[in-house]
Amino acid sequence: MSSSTLPPSLKKINVFLKRAEELDRDKSNAESRVVAYNCRQYAVLIGIPLVSSSSSDDNGAAKASLGELLTALEKEKQAMSVFSKNEHWKICRKVADRVFEKADSEDRAGVANKGTARSFYAAGTFYEILQQFHDEEIKNKDGADLNEDEASVTEHIEEEDQRRVYCKWKATDILTAIKEGRAPKPGGYRQDKDETDDGVDGATNNEEEGI
Repeated sequence: MSSSTLPPSLKKINVFLKRAEELDRDKSNAESRVVAYNCRQYAVLIGIPLVSSSSSDDNGAAKASLGELLTALEKEKQAMSVFSKNEHWKICRKVADRVFEKADSEDRAGVANKGTARSFYAAGTFYEILQQFHDEEIKNKDGADLNEDEASVTEHIEEEDQRRVYCKWKATDILTAIKEGRAPKPGGYRQDKDETDDGVDGATNNEEEGI
């Protein structure tokens, strides 16, 4: 299932399939295969409610596309089953952190460019797919008494979400600066994250297509 053949009603999952296809080309790194698998799995999780709630003319094509994705995941399932859910999360988090730290270092050094923006977008996507590993009941505790393990998971969820939003905001900020003919303003993650806004989520997919 290629990202280029998705029907319009599944446009929202395009970015996850693009990241998976990029990782597929990295044959030398076993971690890339794991993250690609989880990108596709998250795409299916996002895509199912889109198809269920859609009455568009391409509904049949959308269902067929998800069917192809599920078939591809099923072929990989046995190989991926050697890792526990927690190991899948650790590998995906490790890759997300690595891509983020590369982009953040370039930004802090004042040498951010379109490649840096791409890296921030990719990291933001990898942080987003981590949501599939976290139990809903822990997400929804919202201040209730947590045991040590639940508190640790809650901290991870909060940090991943903050980084996801920051990455998308930072990528947009860099691209805007380049478009306006000015140098992107360097800014570290902790320094700038309070300036981020969830409103970037709706615009970033369109911005990325222009990189």
